[in-house]
Amino acid sequence: MTALWAVIAITTWVTKSYGADLWDIYELALTNDPEYQAAVLGHESNRINLPLAKSAFKPSATANSQIGRQISDASATSQTSNNHSINLNLNIPLYDKTKRVAITQSRYQVDISSLRLLDAKQRLILRVANRYFNLLAAQDARQVARLEKITIRRQMDLASKRLEVGLGTRTDLFDAVARLKLAEANEIQAQNQINNDLALLKQIIGMTPEALSILNDSAPLALPAPNDVDAWINRSIDHNVPLKVEMLNLEIALQEIDKQRVSRSPTVSLDANHRFSDSGAFSSTNSSRSGEINTTSVSLIMRFPFYLGGAINLTTQQAGLEYNRTERLLEQARRLASVETTSAFLAVASGVSQVEALLNAITAGESALEAKEQGFSAGLTTNLDVLDAQRDLSRSRTDYLRARYNYIVAVLELERSAGQLDEQDIKRVNSWLDVSAQ
Repeated sequence: MTALWAVIAITTWVTKSYGADLWDIYELALTNDPEYQAAVLGHESNRINLPLAKSAFKPSATANSQIGRQISDASATSQTSNNHSINLNLNIPLYDKTKRVAITQSRYQVDISSLRLLDAKQRLILRVANRYFNLLAAQDARQVARLEKITIRRQMDLASKRLEVGLGTRTDLFDAVARLKLAEANEIQAQNQINNDLALLKQIIGMTPEALSILNDSAPLALPAPNDVDAWINRSIDHNVPLKVEMLNLEIALQEIDKQRVSRSPTVSLDANHRFSDSGAFSSTNSSRSGEINTTSVSLIMRFPFYLGGAINLTTQQAGLEYNRTERLLEQARRLASVETTSAFLAVASGVSQVEALLNAITAGESALEAKEQGFSAGLTTNLDVLDAQRDLSRSRTDYLRARYNYIVAVLELERSAGQLDEQDIKRVNSWLDVSAQ
Protein backbone atom coordinates (compact mmCIF):
# COMPACT_ATOMS: atom_id res chain seq x y z
CA MET A 1 0.00 0.00 0.00
CA THR A 2 2.80 2.41 0.95
CA ALA A 3 4.74 1.60 -2.21
CA LEU A 4 1.61 2.10 -4.30
CA TRP A 5 1.00 5.60 -2.95
CA ALA A 6 4.66 6.43 -3.44
CA VAL A 7 4.25 5.62 -7.13
CA ILE A 8 0.98 7.54 -7.44
CA ALA A 9 2.44 10.61 -5.71
CA ILE A 10 5.29 11.05 -8.21
CA THR A 11 5.24 14.66 -9.38
CA THR A 12 5.56 15.40 -13.08
CA TRP A 13 8.57 17.44 -14.17
CA VAL A 14 8.07 19.82 -17.07
CA THR A 15 10.18 22.08 -19.19
CA LYS A 16 11.36 25.14 -17.25
CA SER A 17 13.51 25.70 -14.22
CA TYR A 18 11.31 26.78 -11.33
CA GLY A 19 10.11 24.48 -8.55
CA ALA A 20 7.47 25.82 -6.17
CA ASP A 21 5.06 25.11 -3.38
CA LEU A 22 1.68 26.78 -2.92
CA TRP A 23 3.12 29.79 -1.07
CA ASP A 24 5.75 30.35 -3.78
CA ILE A 25 3.05 30.34 -6.44
CA TYR A 26 0.94 32.77 -4.41
CA GLU A 27 3.83 35.21 -3.96
CA LEU A 28 4.51 35.12 -7.69
CA ALA A 29 0.83 35.74 -8.40
CA LEU A 30 0.80 38.78 -6.12
CA THR A 31 3.34 40.53 -8.32
CA ASN A 32 2.59 38.98 -11.72
CA ASP A 33 -1.15 38.40 -11.94
CA PRO A 34 -2.60 41.13 -14.21
CA GLU A 35 -6.08 40.92 -12.68
CA TYR A 36 -4.83 41.50 -9.14
CA GLN A 37 -2.35 44.18 -10.19
CA ALA A 38 -5.17 46.00 -11.97
CA ALA A 39 -7.16 45.89 -8.72
CA VAL A 40 -4.19 47.35 -6.80
CA LEU A 41 -3.81 50.21 -9.26
CA GLY A 42 -7.56 50.80 -9.26
CA HIS A 43 -7.49 51.13 -5.49
CA GLU A 44 -4.61 53.61 -5.63
CA SER A 45 -6.59 55.65 -8.14
CA ASN A 46 -9.78 55.53 -6.06
CA ARG A 47 -7.96 56.70 -2.93
CA ILE A 48 -7.46 60.06 -4.64
CA ASN A 49 -11.21 60.65 -4.66
CA LEU A 50 -11.27 61.77 -1.00
CA PRO A 51 -8.58 64.50 -1.20
CA LEU A 52 -10.11 65.47 -4.53
CA ALA A 53 -13.50 66.00 -2.87
CA LYS A 54 -11.90 67.92 0.00
CA SER A 55 -10.15 70.21 -2.48
CA ALA A 56 -13.55 71.73 -3.28
CA PHE A 57 -13.34 73.56 0.10
CA LYS A 58 -9.81 74.83 -0.39
CA PRO A 59 -8.99 78.27 -1.80
CA SER A 60 -8.55 78.59 -5.52
CA ALA A 61 -6.45 81.29 -7.17
CA THR A 62 -6.38 82.24 -10.82
CA ALA A 63 -4.49 84.79 -12.84
CA ASN A 64 -4.91 86.03 -16.38
CA SER A 65 -3.17 88.73 -18.34
CA GLN A 66 -3.63 90.56 -21.58
CA ILE A 67 -1.14 92.53 -23.66
CA GLY A 68 -2.48 94.46 -26.62
CA ARG A 69 -2.31 97.58 -28.76
CA GLN A 70 -5.23 99.49 -30.16
CA ILE A 71 -5.02 101.99 -33.06
CA SER A 72 -7.92 104.22 -34.10
CA ASP A 73 -8.00 106.73 -36.97
CA ALA A 74 -10.23 109.77 -36.96
CA SER A 75 -10.55 112.37 -39.72
CA ALA A 76 -8.03 114.71 -38.16
CA THR A 77 -5.96 112.58 -35.80
CA SER A 78 -4.58 109.08 -35.34
CA GLN A 79 -4.68 107.67 -31.81
CA THR A 80 -2.81 104.68 -30.38
CA SER A 81 -3.62 103.18 -26.98
CA ASN A 82 -2.38 100.30 -24.83
CA ASN A 83 -4.63 97.41 -23.97
CA HIS A 84 -2.73 95.79 -21.09
CA SER A 85 -4.29 94.14 -18.03
CA ILE A 86 -3.50 91.66 -15.25
CA ASN A 87 -6.28 90.00 -13.23
CA LEU A 88 -5.70 88.13 -9.95
CA ASN A 89 -8.62 86.30 -8.35
CA LEU A 90 -8.88 84.40 -5.05
CA ASN A 91 -12.00 82.37 -4.17
CA ILE A 92 -12.57 80.71 -0.77
CA PRO A 93 -15.67 78.47 -0.39
CA LEU A 94 -17.21 78.99 3.04
CA TYR A 95 -20.47 77.07 3.00
CA ASP A 96 -21.78 74.44 0.57
CA LYS A 97 -23.86 71.51 1.81
CA THR A 98 -23.64 69.52 -1.42
CA LYS A 99 -19.85 69.52 -1.28
CA ARG A 100 -19.95 68.37 2.35
CA VAL A 101 -22.12 65.42 1.36
CA ALA A 102 -19.78 64.67 -1.56
CA ILE A 103 -16.88 64.40 0.89
CA THR A 104 -18.83 61.88 2.98
CA GLN A 105 -19.61 59.88 -0.16
CA SER A 106 -15.94 59.91 -1.13
CA ARG A 107 -15.01 58.43 2.24
CA TYR A 108 -17.43 55.58 1.62
CA GLN A 109 -16.04 55.12 -1.88
CA VAL A 110 -12.50 54.79 -0.54
CA ASP A 111 -13.75 52.22 1.99
CA ILE A 112 -15.44 50.33 -0.86
CA SER A 113 -12.22 50.42 -2.86
CA SER A 114 -10.32 48.91 0.08
CA LEU A 115 -12.91 46.15 0.40
CA ARG A 116 -12.75 45.41 -3.32
CA LEU A 117 -8.99 45.14 -3.11
CA LEU A 118 -9.40 42.70 -0.22
CA ASP A 119 -11.93 40.75 -2.28
CA ALA A 120 -9.47 40.68 -5.20
CA LYS A 121 -6.80 39.22 -2.91
CA GLN A 122 -9.21 36.58 -1.58
CA ARG A 123 -10.20 35.65 -5.12
CA LEU A 124 -6.52 35.46 -6.03
CA ILE A 125 -5.91 33.00 -3.18
CA LEU A 126 -8.76 30.83 -4.46
CA ARG A 127 -7.55 31.02 -8.07
CA VAL A 128 -4.04 30.04 -7.04
CA ALA A 129 -5.30 27.12 -4.93
CA ASN A 130 -7.69 25.93 -7.65
CA ARG A 131 -5.10 25.98 -10.39
CA TYR A 132 -2.39 24.50 -8.19
CA PHE A 133 -4.49 21.53 -7.09
CA ASN A 134 -6.06 21.08 -10.53
CA LEU A 135 -2.55 20.58 -11.87
CA LEU A 136 -1.73 18.10 -9.11
CA ALA A 137 -4.97 16.24 -9.87
CA ALA A 138 -4.09 16.03 -13.57
CA GLN A 139 -0.64 14.68 -12.68
CA ASP A 140 -2.23 12.12 -10.36
CA ALA A 141 -4.64 11.06 -13.11
CA ARG A 142 -1.73 10.44 -15.45
CA GLN A 143 0.10 8.36 -12.84
CA VAL A 144 -3.02 6.30 -12.20
CA ALA A 145 -3.39 5.73 -15.95
CA ARG A 146 0.22 4.57 -16.12
CA LEU A 147 -0.30 2.17 -13.23
CA GLU A 148 -3.42 0.87 -14.93
CA LYS A 149 -1.46 0.29 -18.13
CA ILE A 150 1.11 -1.76 -16.23
CA THR A 151 -1.46 -3.98 -14.59
CA ILE A 152 -3.53 -4.38 -17.78
CA ARG A 153 -0.44 -5.25 -19.82
CA ARG A 154 0.46 -7.90 -17.24
CA GLN A 155 -3.07 -9.28 -17.46
CA MET A 156 -2.91 -9.18 -21.26
CA ASP A 157 0.35 -11.16 -21.25
CA LEU A 158 -1.21 -13.68 -18.92
CA ALA A 159 -4.28 -14.00 -21.17
CA SER A 160 -1.99 -14.48 -24.20
CA LYS A 161 -0.03 -17.27 -22.49
CA ARG A 162 -3.23 -19.00 -21.38
CA LEU A 163 -4.52 -18.83 -24.95
CA GLU A 164 -1.31 -20.45 -26.22
CA VAL A 165 -1.72 -23.46 -23.91
CA GLY A 166 -5.44 -23.74 -24.61
CA LEU A 167 -6.68 -22.49 -21.22
CA GLY A 168 -7.85 -19.05 -22.32
CA THR A 169 -10.02 -17.53 -25.03
CA ARG A 170 -9.51 -14.89 -27.69
CA THR A 171 -12.24 -12.88 -26.02
CA ASP A 172 -10.13 -12.57 -22.87
CA LEU A 173 -7.17 -11.35 -24.93
CA PHE A 174 -9.25 -8.88 -26.95
CA ASP A 175 -10.78 -7.49 -23.77
CA ALA A 176 -7.32 -6.90 -22.35
CA VAL A 177 -6.10 -5.21 -25.54
CA ALA A 178 -9.17 -2.94 -25.57
CA ARG A 179 -8.67 -1.98 -21.93
CA LEU A 180 -4.99 -1.25 -22.59
CA LYS A 181 -5.86 1.10 -25.44
CA LEU A 182 -8.40 2.82 -23.24
CA ALA A 183 -5.78 3.29 -20.51
CA GLU A 184 -3.41 4.77 -23.10
CA ALA A 185 -6.15 7.17 -24.19
CA ASN A 186 -6.70 8.15 -20.55
CA GLU A 187 -3.01 8.87 -20.17
CA ILE A 188 -3.03 11.07 -23.27
CA GLN A 189 -6.09 12.91 -21.97
CA ALA A 190 -4.41 13.42 -18.59
CA GLN A 191 -1.27 14.78 -20.28
CA ASN A 192 -3.39 17.19 -22.28
CA GLN A 193 -5.07 18.33 -19.06
CA ILE A 194 -1.64 18.83 -17.48
CA ASN A 195 -0.63 21.07 -20.38
CA ASN A 196 -3.86 23.08 -20.05
CA ASP A 197 -3.47 23.47 -16.28
CA LEU A 198 0.16 24.53 -16.69
CA ALA A 199 -0.97 27.24 -19.11
CA LEU A 200 -3.62 28.43 -16.63
CA LEU A 201 -1.05 28.54 -13.83
CA LYS A 202 1.41 30.41 -16.03
CA GLN A 203 -1.33 32.95 -16.75
CA ILE A 204 -1.28 34.19 -13.16
CA ILE A 205 2.42 33.81 -12.28
CA GLY A 206 4.07 34.61 -15.61
CA MET A 207 6.20 31.45 -15.75
CA THR A 208 5.90 27.67 -15.86
CA PRO A 209 6.91 25.84 -12.65
CA GLU A 210 9.23 22.91 -13.08
CA ALA A 211 7.67 20.94 -10.26
CA LEU A 212 5.00 21.42 -7.61
CA SER A 213 5.10 20.17 -4.05
CA ILE A 214 2.63 17.35 -3.56
CA LEU A 215 0.09 16.89 -0.80
CA ASN A 216 1.19 14.84 2.21
CA ASP A 217 -0.73 11.65 2.94
CA SER A 218 -1.02 12.95 6.51
CA ALA A 219 -2.74 16.20 5.53
CA PRO A 220 -5.52 16.76 8.08
CA LEU A 221 -9.18 16.28 7.26
CA ALA A 222 -11.34 18.09 9.79
CA LEU A 223 -14.95 19.15 9.95
CA PRO A 224 -15.71 22.90 10.03
CA ALA A 225 -15.26 24.54 13.40
CA PRO A 226 -17.85 25.28 14.59
CA ASN A 227 -19.68 22.42 12.93
CA ASP A 228 -22.85 24.50 12.59
CA VAL A 229 -23.94 25.96 9.26
CA ASP A 230 -26.03 28.69 10.91
CA ALA A 231 -22.99 29.96 12.80
CA TRP A 232 -21.07 30.22 9.52
CA ILE A 233 -23.98 32.00 7.84
CA ASN A 234 -24.04 34.53 10.67
CA ARG A 235 -20.31 35.10 10.19
CA SER A 236 -20.93 35.62 6.51
CA ILE A 237 -23.66 38.19 7.16
CA ASP A 238 -21.25 40.11 9.39
CA HIS A 239 -18.00 39.77 7.45
CA ASN A 240 -18.61 38.73 3.83
CA VAL A 241 -16.65 41.24 1.73
CA PRO A 242 -19.01 41.62 -1.28
CA LEU A 243 -21.89 42.03 1.17
CA LYS A 244 -20.01 44.80 2.99
CA VAL A 245 -19.48 46.53 -0.36
CA GLU A 246 -23.21 46.56 -1.03
CA MET A 247 -23.89 47.93 2.45
CA LEU A 248 -21.59 50.86 1.76
CA ASN A 249 -23.17 51.34 -1.66
CA LEU A 250 -26.51 51.70 0.12
CA GLU A 251 -25.02 54.39 2.37
CA ILE A 252 -23.73 56.25 -0.67
CA ALA A 253 -27.16 56.04 -2.31
CA LEU A 254 -28.74 57.45 0.86
CA GLN A 255 -26.21 60.27 0.90
CA GLU A 256 -27.01 60.98 -2.77
CA ILE A 257 -30.65 61.59 -1.88
CA ASP A 258 -29.53 64.04 0.80
CA LYS A 259 -27.14 65.74 -1.61
CA GLN A 260 -29.87 66.33 -4.17
CA ARG A 261 -32.23 67.68 -1.53
CA VAL A 262 -29.71 70.16 -0.11
CA SER A 263 -28.84 71.41 -3.59
CA ARG A 264 -31.56 74.01 -2.90
CA SER A 265 -29.47 75.35 0.00
CA PRO A 266 -27.52 78.59 -0.46
CA THR A 267 -23.78 78.62 -0.98
CA VAL A 268 -21.39 81.19 0.46
CA SER A 269 -17.92 82.04 -0.76
CA LEU A 270 -15.38 84.83 -0.32
CA ASP A 271 -14.10 86.38 -3.53
CA ALA A 272 -11.09 88.72 -3.73
CA ASN A 273 -10.02 90.32 -7.00
CA HIS A 274 -7.20 92.64 -8.02
CA ARG A 275 -6.95 94.15 -11.48
CA PHE A 276 -4.18 96.21 -13.01
CA SER A 277 -4.87 97.84 -16.37
CA ASP A 278 -2.90 100.09 -18.66
CA SER A 279 -4.92 101.86 -21.33
CA GLY A 280 -2.58 104.82 -21.93
CA ALA A 281 -3.28 106.61 -25.26
CA PHE A 282 -1.03 108.56 -27.65
CA SER A 283 -2.23 110.84 -30.48
CA SER A 284 -0.49 112.23 -33.54
CA THR A 285 -1.13 115.80 -32.38
CA ASN A 286 -0.66 115.36 -28.65
CA SER A 287 1.94 113.20 -27.01
CA SER A 288 0.22 113.18 -23.64
CA ARG A 289 -0.75 109.86 -22.11
CA SER A 290 -3.41 108.77 -19.63
CA GLY A 291 -2.45 106.85 -16.46
CA GLU A 292 -2.56 103.29 -15.18
CA ILE A 293 -5.36 101.89 -12.98
CA ASN A 294 -5.22 99.43 -10.03
CA THR A 295 -8.50 98.04 -8.75
CA THR A 296 -9.00 95.75 -5.74
CA SER A 297 -12.29 94.26 -4.58
CA VAL A 298 -13.37 91.83 -1.83
CA SER A 299 -16.84 90.31 -1.95
CA LEU A 300 -18.94 87.88 0.04
CA ILE A 301 -20.96 85.99 -2.55
CA MET A 302 -24.16 84.14 -1.69
CA ARG A 303 -26.05 82.09 -4.26
CA PHE A 304 -29.66 80.97 -3.83
CA PRO A 305 -30.79 78.28 -6.35
CA PHE A 306 -34.53 78.98 -6.29
CA TYR A 307 -35.43 77.20 -9.49
CA LEU A 308 -33.32 75.17 -11.91
CA GLY A 309 -35.92 74.12 -14.43
CA GLY A 310 -37.19 71.26 -12.26
CA ALA A 311 -33.80 69.53 -12.25
CA ILE A 312 -33.64 69.32 -8.45
CA ASN A 313 -36.91 67.42 -8.17
CA LEU A 314 -35.93 65.08 -10.99
CA THR A 315 -32.47 64.31 -9.64
CA THR A 316 -33.92 63.73 -6.16
CA GLN A 317 -36.46 61.31 -7.64
CA GLN A 318 -33.69 59.57 -9.56
CA ALA A 319 -31.56 59.26 -6.40
CA GLY A 320 -34.53 57.68 -4.61
CA LEU A 321 -34.95 55.09 -7.34
CA GLU A 322 -31.22 54.34 -7.22
CA TYR A 323 -31.48 53.84 -3.46
CA ASN A 324 -34.31 51.33 -3.96
CA ARG A 325 -32.25 49.51 -6.59
CA THR A 326 -29.25 49.36 -4.25
CA GLU A 327 -31.48 47.91 -1.52
CA ARG A 328 -32.38 45.07 -3.88
CA LEU A 329 -28.73 44.49 -4.71
CA LEU A 330 -27.92 44.35 -1.00
CA GLU A 331 -30.61 41.73 -0.44
CA GLN A 332 -29.30 39.77 -3.42
CA ALA A 333 -25.76 39.91 -1.98
CA ARG A 334 -27.04 38.79 1.42
CA ARG A 335 -28.84 35.79 -0.05
CA LEU A 336 -25.88 34.92 -2.26
CA ALA A 337 -23.53 35.02 0.73
CA SER A 338 -25.85 32.69 2.61
CA VAL A 339 -26.07 30.24 -0.31
CA GLU A 340 -22.30 30.27 -0.92
CA THR A 341 -21.59 29.73 2.76
CA THR A 342 -24.05 26.85 2.98
CA SER A 343 -22.65 25.24 -0.17
CA ALA A 344 -19.04 25.55 1.03
CA PHE A 345 -19.92 24.27 4.50
CA LEU A 346 -21.62 21.19 3.06
CA ALA A 347 -18.70 20.63 0.66
CA VAL A 348 -16.25 20.61 3.57
CA ALA A 349 -18.45 18.39 5.74
CA SER A 350 -19.19 15.91 2.95
CA GLY A 351 -15.59 16.08 1.71
CA VAL A 352 -14.30 14.52 4.91
CA SER A 353 -16.72 11.60 4.60
CA GLN A 354 -16.06 11.26 0.89
CA VAL A 355 -12.29 11.03 1.30
CA GLU A 356 -12.65 8.41 4.03
CA ALA A 357 -15.14 6.40 1.95
CA LEU A 358 -12.90 6.49 -1.13
CA LEU A 359 -9.89 5.40 0.88
CA ASN A 360 -11.92 2.43 2.13
CA ALA A 361 -13.01 1.78 -1.46
CA ILE A 362 -9.36 1.58 -2.51
CA THR A 363 -8.58 -0.92 0.23
CA ALA A 364 -11.60 -3.02 -0.71
CA GLY A 365 -10.81 -2.68 -4.41
CA GLU A 366 -7.26 -3.93 -3.93
CA SER A 367 -8.56 -6.94 -2.03
CA ALA A 368 -11.20 -7.59 -4.71
CA LEU A 369 -8.61 -7.32 -7.49
CA GLU A 370 -6.26 -9.70 -5.73
CA ALA A 371 -9.06 -12.22 -5.18
CA LYS A 372 -10.19 -12.06 -8.81
CA GLU A 373 -6.63 -12.44 -10.07
CA GLN A 374 -6.27 -15.56 -7.95
CA GLY A 375 -9.66 -16.76 -9.16
CA PHE A 376 -8.62 -16.18 -12.76
CA SER A 377 -5.43 -18.19 -12.22
CA ALA A 378 -7.55 -21.00 -10.79
CA GLY A 379 -10.10 -20.75 -13.60
CA LEU A 380 -12.90 -19.54 -11.34
CA THR A 381 -13.25 -16.01 -12.80
CA THR A 382 -12.85 -14.55 -16.25
CA ASN A 383 -10.28 -12.11 -17.51
CA LEU A 384 -13.11 -9.58 -17.92
CA ASP A 385 -13.81 -9.80 -14.18
CA VAL A 386 -10.18 -8.98 -13.44
CA LEU A 387 -10.16 -6.06 -15.88
CA ASP A 388 -13.36 -4.68 -14.39
CA ALA A 389 -11.81 -4.85 -10.92
CA GLN A 390 -8.70 -3.02 -12.19
CA ARG A 391 -10.88 -0.31 -13.77
CA ASP A 392 -12.90 0.18 -10.60
CA LEU A 393 -9.73 0.40 -8.51
CA SER A 394 -8.23 3.01 -10.86
CA ARG A 395 -11.39 5.11 -10.63
CA SER A 396 -11.34 4.90 -6.84
CA ARG A 397 -7.70 6.01 -6.75
CA THR A 398 -8.34 8.99 -9.05
CA ASP A 399 -11.49 10.00 -7.18
CA TYR A 400 -9.70 9.76 -3.83
CA LEU A 401 -6.87 12.02 -4.88
CA ARG A 402 -9.24 14.56 -6.44
CA ALA A 403 -11.50 14.49 -3.36
CA ARG A 404 -8.57 15.54 -1.13
CA TYR A 405 -7.91 18.59 -3.31
CA ASN A 406 -11.61 19.44 -3.48
CA TYR A 407 -11.78 19.35 0.31
CA ILE A 408 -8.93 21.87 0.64
CA VAL A 409 -10.46 24.25 -1.91
CA ALA A 410 -13.84 23.95 -0.15
CA VAL A 411 -12.19 24.94 3.15
CA LEU A 412 -10.76 28.06 1.51
CA GLU A 413 -14.09 28.88 -0.12
CA LEU A 414 -15.84 28.58 3.24
CA GLU A 415 -13.33 30.99 4.78
CA ARG A 416 -13.87 33.45 1.92
CA SER A 417 -17.65 33.34 2.14
CA ALA A 418 -17.33 34.14 5.85
CA GLY A 419 -14.96 37.02 5.05
CA GLN A 420 -12.05 35.38 6.88
CA LEU A 421 -9.80 34.14 4.07
CA ASP A 422 -6.29 35.59 4.28
CA GLU A 423 -2.65 34.69 3.78
CA GLN A 424 -2.55 32.68 7.01
CA ASP A 425 -4.97 30.21 5.44
CA ILE A 426 -2.76 29.66 2.41
CA LYS A 427 0.26 29.24 4.72
CA ARG A 428 -1.68 26.64 6.67
CA VAL A 429 -2.51 24.71 3.50
CA ASN A 430 1.09 25.07 2.35
CA SER A 431 2.24 23.31 5.53
CA TRP A 432 0.33 20.23 4.35
CA LEU A 433 2.56 19.90 1.28
CA ASP A 434 5.69 17.81 0.97
CA VAL A 435 8.28 20.37 -0.11
CA SER A 436 10.98 17.69 -0.41
CA ALA A 437 9.00 16.04 -3.22
CA GLN A 438 9.69 18.88 -5.71
